[in-house]
Amino acid sequence: MRKEVPMIITALSALAAVFGNFFWLGHHWGVMDLLDNWFNRSFAFAALIGVINLSIIHINAIRRRKENWVYSLILLIAMYGYAILGLIQTTDGPQASWIYNNVLTPLDSTVFALLAFYITSASYRAFRARTVEATVLLVTAIVVMLGVAPIGAVLFTDKISSLAQWLLNYANAGTYRAFSIAGSLGAMATALRITLGLERAHLGGAQ
Repeated sequence: MRKEVPMIITALSALAAVFGNFFWLGHHWGVMDLLDNWFNRSFAFAALIGVINLSIIHINAIRRRKENWVYSLILLIAMYGYAILGLIQTTDGPQASWIYNNVLTPLDSTVFALLAFYITSASYRAFRARTVEATVLLVTAIVVMLGVAPIGAVLFTDKISSLAQWLLNYANAGTYRAFSIAGSLGAMATALRITLGLERAHLGGAQ
């Protein structure tokens, strides 16, 4: 019953979502509104479990004085401190807003700035013209970058911009739609397998 019950719940939930989205009676009964409410409650419960699990892990790290346990202490203070502050004055309060705008936002910007270096490194490895496909990718990337950058219009007038726009509107858009269709079909197939009980990897074990 450890796997049968989750499978039954998953199948019933999937059928309810299909009934609420594609049948008039489902719309009339407000099935999707009910499912949305259940999802929000489940999400809140899952977030609570995550906070409890995170707290247990880092409290144990502090007790045992593991390596870098100070970071665990900082994490707990920041997490619970901001949560308490948000409950007292809401997230629109002066101190809560200051922390969000002056601490969290700059940290987010820093992380994304660091990601730019990793993207540059990955692009360098991907764009090395070792094969015909890599050469086409390299030339296309150069054309698009020059087409959207001001220096491209200065060097090549509007021709490079028109070519870059053509690549974005036709070549890129067609490829993107093909990937979207393939991804949607794959998602539908996976959802059908899970609903029918053919896919059991999400239950924690071999199929």
